[in-house]
Amino acid sequence: MRHSCPSTQYAIDRALCYCSTQGVEELYLSIPSDSYRNNLRLRGKTLSCWGTSLRVLQLHSCFVSCPNRINLPKIEVLCLSNVWMECGAFHNIITGCPFVESFEISYCAQVSLLRFDLPNLKRLVLNWCNNLEHIHVSVPNLKFFKHHGPVQSLKTFQMEVENLKEAQYTLCGYYWERNKSHVQGSQHLFQAAAQAEHLEVDCYGAQDTFDIFNMNLTYTNVKCLTLKVVTLELLPEIPAIIGQLHGLKNLELSLYFDPPCTPELRKNHYLTSGTPEENELCMQLKDTKSRIDCLRYSLGRIDIQHFEARKTQIEFIKLLLQNAPVLDVICFTDSYGGIARLLKSRQIFTSCAANKNTKFLYQNNFYRHSNVHSW
Repeated sequence: MRHSCPSTQYAIDRALCYCSTQGVEELYLSIPSDSYRNNLRLRGKTLSCWGTSLRVLQLHSCFVSCPNRINLPKIEVLCLSNVWMECGAFHNIITGCPFVESFEISYCAQVSLLRFDLPNLKRLVLNWCNNLEHIHVSVPNLKFFKHHGPVQSLKTFQMEVENLKEAQYTLCGYYWERNKSHVQGSQHLFQAAAQAEHLEVDCYGAQDTFDIFNMNLTYTNVKCLTLKVVTLELLPEIPAIIGQLHGLKNLELSLYFDPPCTPELRKNHYLTSGTPEENELCMQLKDTKSRIDCLRYSLGRIDIQHFEARKTQIEFIKLLLQNAPVLDVICFTDSYGGIARLLKSRQIFTSCAANKNTKFLYQNNFYRHSNVHSW
């Protein structure tokens, strides 16, 4: 039978308080999940013992009992992962670290409200906090923001920043539960970070993911766009997205990696022919040419990962090359099937490039020694 053990709790408190007197600056603490079912917890008064020295605090799988006030003025890095706190404790610990520069919260399902008013905060990561309803960020110096996980519950997201450099999104669950609340939650996120210079979206292979770009938002500052897990069905949607980014300089695509499993499928899978569905996608691509005229003045580099030489992929790259006369470099990384398919595609690409000086590079990281080669 499981039960609380006062002596064990006492030992935890004594050990942490003793370490605090030794000038320890970094604390990584994990109490296994079974322990907090036994009421073993990290007490707020124990945390306060570290106020004079602690700079890095990472708590994993802990139950934290936090008082109304906590004072950790020297904390610069704060990470909370699978941490359970009493009501209001998250707000107390955030306000108790007024000079924190990096804050990460992961797998804290009981959190519904987060409010940040921290002048020194530069990096904010929210990872799988599924029940977040309200997020308020008033941080003028924030440079990096990342959100990973579903957004069905998100009702309000307010972000007041001045120089956001990079925003990353993984919209998990968007295609599992496509409803009005999820679309609104996505819109709140993108409205808040549309001013980022580097925007990264993990599509997770979801065909409906790019609906988040059809919200009449303006991405005036985006210079680098990264799209991950892009399926063939998503490729015809990308020109419309690019058309909104008039200052785009770098485009990074990680294509959906789904190689055929049998020789019969491989035979008609690449280059020469495509399925009726792929032919339809190629027709859609040809109809989108007018949407990416803005590339004539900005796009200088394209990075493509997991290129399979599918017919739709080839038509998409041809479309980019034809409309990007200032393109300097296009680099292929980790192409399925290796260099052979790239070489077969070389003549197609070089003949249609608007800039005849465009450099074509390939890099294969599947091997121990990864080098960049030109065609």
